[in-house]
Amino acid sequence: MRLLHGKPLAEKVNAQSAARSAALQSRGITPRLAAVSVGADPAANTYVQRLISRGKGLGIAVSDVALPRDTTERVLIAALERASGDATTHGVLLLTPLPGKLDEAHLVDHIARQKDVEGMNPFNMGLLADGRPQFVPSTAEAIIELLKFHGVRLAGARAAVVGRSTVIGRPVALLLLMEDATVTIAHTKTAEVGEATRGADVVIIGIGRAGFLRGDMVAPGATVIDAGINVTPRGLVGDVDVESVSAVASALSPVPGGLGAVTTELLLRNVLTAAEQLRPD
Repeated sequence: MRLLHGKPLAEKVNAQSAARSAALQSRGITPRLAAVSVGADPAANTYVQRLISRGKGLGIAVSDVALPRDTTERVLIAALERASGDATTHGVLLLTPLPGKLDEAHLVDHIARQKDVEGMNPFNMGLLADGRPQFVPSTAEAIIELLKFHGVRLAGARAAVVGRSTVIGRPVALLLLMEDATVTIAHTKTAEVGEATRGADVVIIGIGRAGFLRGDMVAPGATVIDAGINVTPRGLVGDVDVESVSAVASALSPVPGGLGAVTTELLLRNVLTAAEQLRPD
């Protein structure tokens, strides 16, 4: 079985971003991202630290706006609107999941669409649904870019997406349609997820349930993309039961080592795009 590592693609994107960042710096523009989080979710914290580290190497300043777990909706909205209105900030990212009763679907309305580098504002989601993407959720985009980088055929392929979240499942299904794949989405109300996945050439899963996708749910020779991140006592693991799936699939993106690095580089690339658009010559 072939492992679809993300590092080579991440390095390629990073090199391209470095040239674009240097061009912005030469014009006196320091690209800046505000990463807003609520509470101490381990996966979100890991992502922010990776953004800070990789951003520093590219000359992109990443501000960690960490709010306490008991933050109210009003306070969070104020933080998002403050970052959106800051002329020195080019991108605004709201880290999920959110604790308590905070409603992500409502809160992303308060991120300025031209700074919505994670593509969660309804305006950007609508453009994606219409086949005219501007900013796209970075994990969903990373899935497509990783598949194409490793030469996986998408046009005419049967693709199964497990999960319908707004950050992975729904946007990646739309992106797959744009690549001319035939797409099936399985979710919590799907009676038998295996019926959807066993007939697919490409299976994508991102639901946050460690080991959910087993080998008996995958067709021989299928390509599997694991977009799950689960913090366990043995470290980060994905949503795929690697041992059983490896015996059946022809290719698999590992966790860690697959999408993570690519997702980070694409999000930072979107910050550069936002900076270029907000501060034209």
